[in-house]
Amino acid sequence: MTTKNTFKLIAKRIVPVILFLSFQIGMTAQTTLWKHRDWEGRISAKGTLEQLIFKNNRHNDTIPFFHQESNAGPTFYANMGGDNLCATWIPDGYRSFRATINQVECRLTYKEWHGQPAMEITLENKGVVPFQPVKAGIRLGIDTYMDKYPDWFGKYFPTLMMNEPTHFYGYLQTPAGHTLGLVSPQPVASWSVDYNLGYQDPAPHWFMGHRIESLNLDLMNALPLPSHCPQNLWTLGQGESKTWIVALAHISAPEQFEETLHKVADIPMLRMPHTTFRPNETAVFEVIGNSPAIEITDDRGTPLKTTVTTKAGGNRKEVSCLLPATGLYTVKATDGDKQTLGILSAHASWQQTLEQARQGALKYHQKATSHIESWYGFHSSFIAAKYFPCKQPDEALRTRFDYLFALLHDTQQMQPLYYGSRIQNTSGTIGMLVDKYEAYGDIEDLKKASRLADWLMNTWQREDGAYVNHNTVYTSVIYVAKSILELTLTEYELSKTNPEWKEPANRHYASAKRAIDQLVASQGNFETEGELTFEDGMISCSALQIGMLALMQKDEKERRHYTDAMLQILDSHACLTQLRVPDARRRGGTMRYWEAQYDVQMLPNMFNSPHGWSGWRAYATYYAYLLTGNEQWLRETYNAMGAFSHLIDYHTGDLRWAFVVDPYLRVKQACSADTHVTADSLSFGNPHPELYDTREFVIGEQYVNMISDWQTINTQDNDVHELFKCIGETMLTNAFIIERENGEILGYNCQVTRQGNQLTVKATEKQITNLHCNLRNAFSVRFNGQTKQLKPGCLEWAFGKNIYQVHY
Repeated sequence: MTTKNTFKLIAKRIVPVILFLSFQIGMTAQTTLWKHRDWEGRISAKGTLEQLIFKNNRHNDTIPFFHQESNAGPTFYANMGGDNLCATWIPDGYRSFRATINQVECRLTYKEWHGQPAMEITLENKGVVPFQPVKAGIRLGIDTYMDKYPDWFGKYFPTLMMNEPTHFYGYLQTPAGHTLGLVSPQPVASWSVDYNLGYQDPAPHWFMGHRIESLNLDLMNALPLPSHCPQNLWTLGQGESKTWIVALAHISAPEQFEETLHKVADIPMLRMPHTTFRPNETAVFEVIGNSPAIEITDDRGTPLKTTVTTKAGGNRKEVSCLLPATGLYTVKATDGDKQTLGILSAHASWQQTLEQARQGALKYHQKATSHIESWYGFHSSFIAAKYFPCKQPDEALRTRFDYLFALLHDTQQMQPLYYGSRIQNTSGTIGMLVDKYEAYGDIEDLKKASRLADWLMNTWQREDGAYVNHNTVYTSVIYVAKSILELTLTEYELSKTNPEWKEPANRHYASAKRAIDQLVASQGNFETEGELTFEDGMISCSALQIGMLALMQKDEKERRHYTDAMLQILDSHACLTQLRVPDARRRGGTMRYWEAQYDVQMLPNMFNSPHGWSGWRAYATYYAYLLTGNEQWLRETYNAMGAFSHLIDYHTGDLRWAFVVDPYLRVKQACSADTHVTADSLSFGNPHPELYDTREFVIGEQYVNMISDWQTINTQDNDVHELFKCIGETMLTNAFIIERENGEILGYNCQVTRQGNQLTVKATEKQITNLHCNLRNAFSVRFNGQTKQLKPGCLEWAFGKNIYQVHY
């Protein structure tokens, strides 16, 4: 049986059985049936939902709800500054309930609204003073808790939530691809999620866990909130009441998301396949609405000239606008009394991005710690040195690397001195040594990398091929096998002139292939560092490593075998990624949520997207494009690279750590440096933020600054450099042309001029020397002074170097 068919069995057979059994076990004795020809639900005697089923011609989609009382929902809750307060429903008529917190009554009625299952929710202040919570609203109770394989294939991850000035929309998605839309025609102040606690280290200080216990619609929320959120839902006066409709909608396919919610709630929706462009390039996107007025402004509020045309069907408008310079541009679409917003970007040149990332690696100290994330900036520095040498920063960073390497390694035995079981430290350092060798040509760096690879495979590779940390598979903890394949590619290249490198290249390739074969055989039952969940990196790193190996296969059957395995994993990862958000700052970011506590000493959990580890999915989508020629994967990669580039402030050139998606977070962050070590010292473990002076403040939908310029102890904010390493592999030196089905020729990182069957391609930056061609018909292509005749069905690197092509 193929990998593809096995994954389908997991998604289509095992998961429904698990959901059915869990429902039968958890269902209460008294339930009320809530029924429609297209869906049906069961309302418990306590007023919460037990199950919601959408019916369609192919199969039923079952939305699981928590059954334990602590997480069940919908439930009225409020936070007045401490712990969340939750109220118990009291029956209040047919399919209606009421509950009270602090003299504020919440009335909930389950109803049909525009053909969809919906809740009508009213908050009424029956007290004698205004009600001003930190937040108050409805805990939905949809089962988001992903704790074990294969159960997590049927759990709904909160992939996208958007608060608009006049309404709310979003969706949750399962790894199996089922999608549930949420929409309210009334403005909703904010949204939030609740997380499990992880562990104490040291007691009594808690680190947050890796699982989501609930999704909350915060109907009311304290200010400040992002400017696009409603600004008047922070207080409810004496005797005042407000009412919301919240509908749940089945989304038959992701590409139907915007159209479906527009149809259900009559709200304007932005459909932006491309969110990132070059300066002086024309942005094109769609607005779905009745008669929308569209305005695009730069970051100073200056309107830009836009062109709007009506597409077939009448409710779709195509908007085009030239983006004149690097920056972020706000899109506002007003349709009747509804208004929706989005953000487009024009990215800085890839050269400027890498050069500024190098400066960031210098400013935000690279430190010798127990976690490679603390010295990850050397990737950016060595890639920049290779293509854009600059004496002062290059010498400083090269010297710094040598200093840290000597602190952390036994240079005689060539093995780590500390935390040897954290094999991602060693594999990542191997990758840095390869980058350093390619930048400076010192063969000693490659020898060190080769010896470290031997130590790793001889010490931590299991019989079945898996790279492990004791008894846990660590192959996909910062892509251990990919780092060894990066070494392999360089060793093979060197063996063309020095045959002595052929044997270690073969040895290391065989080791990495065995590890990746073990991933394929796992059929999605992967393992990772920390608390097990359907973990962003565990999934994306598995996909990217399988994809990279596929690119190295000459045998078409083997190539197809690995490609199919990768695509199944990548498809399941879509629920963790911002693939439809009309916001270029976030597009392509993966929804990580437990890194802030380690990286920038900030609590509680929050969605960091993009975060350094968002780069892992971007490698995978890039490999998927090279393997399949499906433009979706290149578009996703390019959009993500644009979002990554904006982690460097285009006004100041300063590096930021990540973008936080949550609209409102009351955070606590360490604000004093550790006085026992310096940035030049060894530093181990995860120092808890509360071991230091802390400050509390509010953040929401914003970039968060680095802290390694002032915090001396182990902090891991330098993991942001994974994004620039990814840009270095995918976009820095590469251009792409595609011929679409309709005959249109499109260029990424280049401009294409067509005359008949002749194409002239001009790269947008001088270091772009490779051209990948994806052409349906025969063309004569001219690039960088060369002309080649390409046959129909071309999908290859027609100009420049294919770094994945090796000969064993």
